[in-house]
Amino acid sequence: MRENMSKKIRKFDSHSIPRRLNLLFGIVILLFMGLIVRLGYMQVVHKHFYTKKLATASKTKVTTSSVRGQIYDASGKPLVENTTKQVVSFTRSNKMTAEKIKKIAQKLLPFVSIPNVKITDQQQIDYYLADSEIYKKVVNRLPKNKKYSSDGNRLAESKIYKNAVKSVDVAELNYSDEDKKTIYLFSQMNAIANFETGNIRTDDLSADQIATIASSSKDLSGISITTSWDRKVLDTSLASIVGSVSSEKAGLPAEEVNAYLKKGYSLNDRVGTSYLEKQYESTLQGKRAVKEINLDKNGNMESVKNISNGSKGNNLKLTLDLAFQNGVEDILKRYFTAELASGHATHSEGVYAVAMNPKTGAILAMAGLKHNIDTGELTADSLGTIMNNFVPGSVVKGATLTAGWGSGAITGNQVLTDQPISFGGSSAITSWFTQYGARQITALEALEYSSNTYMVQLALNMMGTPYSPNMTIDLKNLNSSMDKLRKTFAQYGLGASTGIDLPSESEGYTPKKYTFANYLTNAFGQFDNYTPMQLAQYAATVANGGTRIAPHLVEGIYDNNEKGGLGKLIEGKATKELNKVDISKDNMELIRRGFYQVVHGTSGFTTGRTLSQGEAVPISAKTGTAETFAGGKEAINTNVVAYAPSNNPQIAVAVVFPHNTNLSSTVSHSITRDIINLYHQQHPMN
Repeated sequence: MRENMSKKIRKFDSHSIPRRLNLLFGIVILLFMGLIVRLGYMQVVHKHFYTKKLATASKTKVTTSSVRGQIYDASGKPLVENTTKQVVSFTRSNKMTAEKIKKIAQKLLPFVSIPNVKITDQQQIDYYLADSEIYKKVVNRLPKNKKYSSDGNRLAESKIYKNAVKSVDVAELNYSDEDKKTIYLFSQMNAIANFETGNIRTDDLSADQIATIASSSKDLSGISITTSWDRKVLDTSLASIVGSVSSEKAGLPAEEVNAYLKKGYSLNDRVGTSYLEKQYESTLQGKRAVKEINLDKNGNMESVKNISNGSKGNNLKLTLDLAFQNGVEDILKRYFTAELASGHATHSEGVYAVAMNPKTGAILAMAGLKHNIDTGELTADSLGTIMNNFVPGSVVKGATLTAGWGSGAITGNQVLTDQPISFGGSSAITSWFTQYGARQITALEALEYSSNTYMVQLALNMMGTPYSPNMTIDLKNLNSSMDKLRKTFAQYGLGASTGIDLPSESEGYTPKKYTFANYLTNAFGQFDNYTPMQLAQYAATVANGGTRIAPHLVEGIYDNNEKGGLGKLIEGKATKELNKVDISKDNMELIRRGFYQVVHGTSGFTTGRTLSQGEAVPISAKTGTAETFAGGKEAINTNVVAYAPSNNPQIAVAVVFPHNTNLSSTVSHSITRDIINLYHQQHPMN
């Protein structure tokens, strides 16, 4: 029995082993065949792809920024300039250690002049530990738990380095002033990433220093002479809107670094950080120089090849002419200082004016005069026209009529009774006529006479609660009515982004919380606040018949001429329509007729006749007087929105003069007229 069993086992073994070996050999053969097919696929079918991939794996590209484009006013006068100079630059290879950089810095110091600099403790310690032998000794002295984890594994080198830094007492280093200059060089060079090139800050180089460094390039690995530039904003009234550019030391703004890196920027690149410089960064930033670094099979830098030398950025030409801008600023200063002298502007924060082309949106002037109430100092403040909010007063009444027509609260040139408005014994809301009794007036006359009570009754009609003396108010439609009013105002640009080509503009102040009284006063401009730029856009929208145009500062993008100055037009700034006001042609014409009557009406109640006194061309306008307080006294914001000539508008203007304690002041009327006259003098209008 056992003999038979052993025979069967031997028989089984003798047959199964060859079968397994054959299966194994078959699998191996299949794998080899698969490998051969794959190699054929790579070497024959896709040879070009993998050859290119291998080549690019041994290459890396490095980009550096070029000189920035310039900014000019409408007449071609520069508002910024670039000053170029020769500087020391350092290109770091991927194999360059901190110890090697330390030695290069020591060799470089005799060839340059270093200003008096302050060195941080961290910079001194980094320089000290750059010596490999010193670093080794410092690490060896560290406690075990500063080098190894609790389970005995060596800590990451970055953590060990931090522990080494903490163990060094800076007071014991005792570096001399000359040593600190070397540390200053080393710190800049060591901060540059592999394959990157950065400029090293020193005193301005002399011709001899430039020649010496250039001739010593073999001993100064990575050091070369290159061209750098400084950005200077010229001292003009437009300096504030030009904005600023980051320094090479600051480089990319921390909050935007990832976005810039994705666009191909380097960490130390200089970029626009505010206003026009930031808004048009991609235009002003020069075409980047590109170098190709070739590596050998060990990853060492073998050669550097110039792919592109780069080129200066394109230029901006603005819509603003310095001659007109300065003239507007002079007008503001003249009237404001007169009001200061009379004691009426003591508590006013300044005066602001915006002028724009109502057909194209081109900004013709944006001027401001900021008054420091504590010191009395006056400074130019163009940015205040887009950032500061003011109570507008009755200038908004054209927009209020539009809301009334749109909601069915009034129709056409509807007649309402101008009368005192009171609710349950509250103080009455009054108008011009209330001292003489009630009077029937039309919508057009409500603009000419600036009737508050007409607008209040319109607002009540929007709520579905027409006015009757001492009426009970139903507030169920309050929120929806305020929404309708504000949405209509926004169609003119009031309480909405104007679309200006500048970052950081205010959209006005429109509080979410409000009362019934706030709603009524908002109908005649005594609640929500707006910027002078928003008011100018409103004036322009009325002037052109109801199309809201985005204001813009840049007239066009230009290339560079042979000398690097303003060249030929590359791209003009197109007119950008934001929306059309929801209003009929006839009703818009009523507003325009009303604006004309504000200036040229013959009634004793006409509110803006001062504007017509000495006008060079016919002016249409809406005046506004917002009641405020300043310094514990009653005050007014005396404001105007206007355009001219009335029959063919070519300029729209907004003027805001806040917190004037002369309650009957018409100073904003005079300012507006003089601005329009100045523009006509420089650019005759028909």
